[in-house]
Amino acid sequence: MVFETLTGQLSVIITLAFGALLIVLYPIINKENKYFAWFSLVMGVIVLLLLIWFTFGNEVIRQQILKYGLQ
Repeated sequence: MVFETLTGQLSVIITLAFGALLIVLYPIINKENKYFAWFSLVMGVIVLLLLIWFTFGNEVIRQQILKYGLQ
């Protein structure tokens, strides 16, 4: 039980960090290749939107967040 919760929290953190990294890299990559930079930005936004959609789209997770908050 504890490992399932820990694994879920770690996967959310890793996904959030990956999406944020793709967005943050946009200005650095834009100096070299404009198309790859836009691809990185779009993929970062898609990763974050999918994370939000999967998190709040699941009725059980949404109810837990509303009841207990983001502890």
